[in-house]
Amino acid sequence: MKPFLLLSSVLTLLVAVACSTASCPMDTVVSCNYVFYNADGAESPLYDTLTVTTSKYIKAYVYRKAGKEDSILRQHSSTLIDAGYTESVESVRIDTILLNRKVNATKISVPMSYYKSVDTLVFHYGKILLPDSVFLFHSGYTHVETPECGSYRFHNLSEIRTTDRCIDHATIVNSTVNYEGNTNINIYFNTNNE
Repeated sequence: MKPFLLLSSVLTLLVAVACSTASCPMDTVVSCNYVFYNADGAESPLYDTLTVTTSKYIKAYVYRKAGKEDSILRQHSSTLIDAGYTESVESVRIDTILLNRKVNATKISVPMSYYKSVDTLVFHYGKILLPDSVFLFHSGYTHVETPECGSYRFHNLSEIRTTDRCIDHATIVNSTVNYEGNTNINIYFNTNNE
């Protein structure tokens, strides 16, 4: 009876160890984190409506016919050709909204592209007609915490450039973009944001 109890205790212990869960991070969103500052260098909300977009270019089929509106499709359409449209293959810009109409923002978090080395963000304001562009240069790499947790795409920031309509300048304060939520970039606006 004692060998059976010993064997059963060892098996129970092995099952308990085998079934333990991996210590995976709970928050695994990888975003670049921006903090806003006013002209005096104090952290301050942007007293305006902010929309952040990014653009990418795709190959598209453009169909044109006199007196008709152009049709832009991602794949070839023999139906439109048969209807008398002309076809051309063009590079078409598609805008993606990353942040929509945020008011009084002091901080924003924006996802980064996985494989491009430069992210171009456009800051559209509510009160100011012309937007600002932010060019963020980075390299990405795969991060694996443990095999059970899967992999994530982290980034190393190398440079930031901006236009100067509302933005005075921007600085990289933490070049590693990961899921820890640290501030990566400080943006200084050339007004007191009021």
